[in-house]
Amino acid sequence: MPQEPERHGDEETPGEAPPRAVVLATFDSLAPRTAEDIAGELDVARDHAAATLSELVDAGELEAAELADGDDELTAYYLSPDVHPGGGIDPETARRAAVQRTIAELDVPGVSEMMQDWRRDALERAWEFLAEAGTVSDRDFKREVYPGHKAGYDTAEAWWAFLRPRLARLPGVEGPSDDGSTWTYDGP
Repeated sequence: MPQEPERHGDEETPGEAPPRAVVLATFDSLAPRTAEDIAGELDVARDHAAATLSELVDAGELEAAELADGDDELTAYYLSPDVHPGGGIDPETARRAAVQRTIAELDVPGVSEMMQDWRRDALERAWEFLAEAGTVSDRDFKREVYPGHKAGYDTAEAWWAFLRPRLARLPGVEGPSDDGSTWTYDGP
């Protein structure tokens, strides 16, 4: 026999968490929301809304940030721009966010954090160059990107040896081609 939902005065508090798709549908922009916002909108218990929001964060469909205001703490949930590029931001911003996240996760050599940052910047600039041009040769990368983004490398060949395998892992990058030196960008 099903249990009666808890009653608070004339209000009912449903006894289970709302489906993930229902909660996700309440995010119509990149504006952050709280569990209280979602609970109120869906007329469910705050704890149930929070449980579903946590599942969505674990699945990578939402992101969460802990915010503090004096002694009060609150969790804000928001759409992940690289998962939901239509969530109120333009596609270029979503692409850039996906590339920056991928670059941040890559293993980058360097004796200091600053040198690693230079190398990540060089990788991002190479991606930008490819995204703008559409098709680029190894030689074009060395000629156009390397001079302004040497990243601590003394030669274009050493720089390219670092950059080449990492560039291939970035979103939208196809390459190298069968000839071994032509790269294309077919991102969204």
